[in-house]
Amino acid sequence: MFVKTSFIKADIPFVPSDKQNCYAPMFRRVFNVDNSFSKAEIAVCGLGIAYYYLNGRLISPDLFTAAESDYNKTLWYNVYDVTALLQKGQNVLAVICGNGYYNEIFKTPWDYDAAPWRDHPKFILELAVDGKTILRSDDSWCCNTASPVTYNQLRSGEHFDARLYDPAWTSKDFNDHDWPNAICDNTPPSGTFRYCDCEPIRECGEYKAQKMIEVDDGVIFDIGQNISGYVRIRVNQQAGDLISIRYAEQLNDDNTLNFNNMLRFYPDSVFACDQLICPNGPFTWSPRFAYHGFRYIKVSGLKNPSLDAVSGIFVHQDVAVRSEFNCSDELVNRLFKIGQMAVLSNLFWKPTDCPTREKLGWANDAQASCEQMLLNFDTSKLFRKWLQDVQDAMRADGALPGIIPTSGWGFNWGNGPVSEGILFEIPYRLFLTDNDTQPLIDSYPAMKRSLDWFRSQKNDQGLIEYGLCDWAAPNPTKVPLGFINEVLLIKCLKIARLAAGKAGLDADVKALDAELASQEQDFAKRFMLPDGRCAVNEQSAVAMVIYHGLYKDLAPLKAQLAELVEAAEFRHNCGMVGLRHLFDALTICGLPDYAYRVITAKG
Repeated sequence: MFVKTSFIKADIPFVPSDKQNCYAPMFRRVFNVDNSFSKAEIAVCGLGIAYYYLNGRLISPDLFTAAESDYNKTLWYNVYDVTALLQKGQNVLAVICGNGYYNEIFKTPWDYDAAPWRDHPKFILELAVDGKTILRSDDSWCCNTASPVTYNQLRSGEHFDARLYDPAWTSKDFNDHDWPNAICDNTPPSGTFRYCDCEPIRECGEYKAQKMIEVDDGVIFDIGQNISGYVRIRVNQQAGDLISIRYAEQLNDDNTLNFNNMLRFYPDSVFACDQLICPNGPFTWSPRFAYHGFRYIKVSGLKNPSLDAVSGIFVHQDVAVRSEFNCSDELVNRLFKIGQMAVLSNLFWKPTDCPTREKLGWANDAQASCEQMLLNFDTSKLFRKWLQDVQDAMRADGALPGIIPTSGWGFNWGNGPVSEGILFEIPYRLFLTDNDTQPLIDSYPAMKRSLDWFRSQKNDQGLIEYGLCDWAAPNPTKVPLGFINEVLLIKCLKIARLAAGKAGLDADVKALDAELASQEQDFAKRFMLPDGRCAVNEQSAVAMVIYHGLYKDLAPLKAQLAELVEAAEFRHNCGMVGLRHLFDALTICGLPDYAYRVITAKG
């Protein structure tokens, strides 16, 4: 794919420090189809984000393509059937490109502004008719940088000047004679083209405003539900009127937007803000190159506001829901629904930590929730896609970063087995969910490198003591990092042993069996007491021992865990690692009533 085809971009110098020229360039190409045809397909890859029009119509409702990646390792491309849009005779293709993660201009703690691939947004395209390529992206395309999208940053916002927008720009009749030519990319990313087979990101719901709150400098619209996505706003104002749109998940008591101390992470950019400069008369608009996490939408500059002027568009990976749950306890039902919404709001080419502050693929969060995401949603294809990103992120020495994909940040923060175990977790859960052994087999070489890395990080006491611990516990955790990493290393060894077996590598199975037995014996000596209880007397630690079967007799651990839950008045005292294990451990112990009381604890 794309062997003889080039990425193309605007013919302007790229200055990494330039924070002013952040528009979305527009491209066009008029061409002819001489003969009748039966099938037409278009293959596309836009970096960072591109939308494609054929004869005035979008070729797909998919949003935010191409999928994010380490662009020097993998370039995700899409293929669309455009038979119904292509015509015999004259046709026109039009493309608009935004920055996405490919060209983040501002400083954040995660260093995307220093990414090695940064450049102007660009795209590559091939149109095939009945199996023969008839059009490619090259320097015969024309390009306009006077775009109505005057600013776009995925994690900041979009500015749209509707006075510059001509809806005819995607049609054959549009006059593009004064548009200069595009250029072929002379700094193309070096990644391998891979077909993106997972479900696309789409508009999956609309939440109409439930109420308006008038404030001194505008109106706050409450859509009644926290979602990921963007606004749909309907205006009817004079040309040049500026509409400012800001997003938040909560309000303060005085009805100001509560950003929960997130502004400090974006010192060089206005956080969660879109802007629309109105045309003359009625106009409906949504951003296309940014998304946010929000329930409340503050709009400044809107004249004669009404509830029907604003709605929230729910945007996420368009995966099917696999599970249903309903019981007599409305609190539990609500918690299940909150969990569903949280997952969907965090599916954006990867499982993210949040659609608000970071929008990053934190591996520790994903390892903790991979199982439930596969059980509750048809996310198998998404996890297969992301597993490639995980392997792309691995360094030569076997280390993985805390966020995936990454621009290079995260190898010294947010990693360790709590995060790096995602390499083992995804293929294992795909095997259990889909009975598919291929991800295990394909991932085994990377697993071996990861295990080598873990072994190299053991200290003089034979413990791994780097990375995240029992993160975000309600009280400061007392579970040693070495304990958590020891348990998770055993888990990784078990999964690697399974993968080696599925790959038919008998010698590796034998070696892993021996290492696993030695590791479990070492764990027992360090962390188990003669009476069968865990030496680390904390909910998280005891739950992990039970969940991973690191005991000879369950009874002492059952009593210990029950005592710890009772002492906490049936409230959990676990961080994200322990909480992943607590409820399963209580169920294993025959204490589902304890699990229920913890889940429903109030106050």
